Amino acid sequence: MEATNSLNIFTPTQTRVAEVATPPKLNPPSLKEALHIVSPKLLPFALSLSGNLADAEDLCQATILKLIENKDKFLSAEYPLAYAKTILRNGFIDKCRKDSKVDSFDELNLEPFIDENKLKSYEHQELMNCLKQQHETDRTILAMKGAGHDYDMIQKFIGNISKGNLRTKAKRARALLADCLGRKQK
Repeated sequence: MEATNSLNIFTPTQTRVAEVATPPKLNPPSLKEALHIVSPKLLPFALSLSGNLADAEDLCQATILKLIENKDKFLSAEYPLAYAKTILRNGFIDKCRKDSKVDSFDELNLEPFIDENKLKSYEHQELMNCLKQQHETDRTILAMKGAGHDYDMIQKFIGNISKGNLRTKAKRARALLADCLGRKQK
């Protein structure tokens, strides 16, 4: 044990470091070639950071502009892709800091955005909950009437029910549904 501890094998010697060091780049690629290599790899990274395609594209565009402005540093970097990703990540952090300074919609003079799909999904769920409260025959009548079937077809499908009774059941089912949804029936 003492022999290995005295050798200090965990500290690399200068000769090992010289062997591992990479030689300087003799022919670095042109800026156009370097951007052509790096650009496609930036979008997935930006997308993983922002989670939004539009923001990711904006981040990539800003990063490419900064790479062009600092082309000497970019081209002389040991790992140009890592350098580009660092620029992109720093741009994302700056954008997040800038966005976090805005506290409310009042400062922006914007109306709150309501996602139509979420609203429709909520309305659909509310409709389904109200329909579950009704009798199976009433649900069938409402579904078939909503699909455009006339009372003759509904009567044939349901069976032993008179047309007058069917119309009464349909009217009551619509009234119960409107009441459950909190709407006035026409």
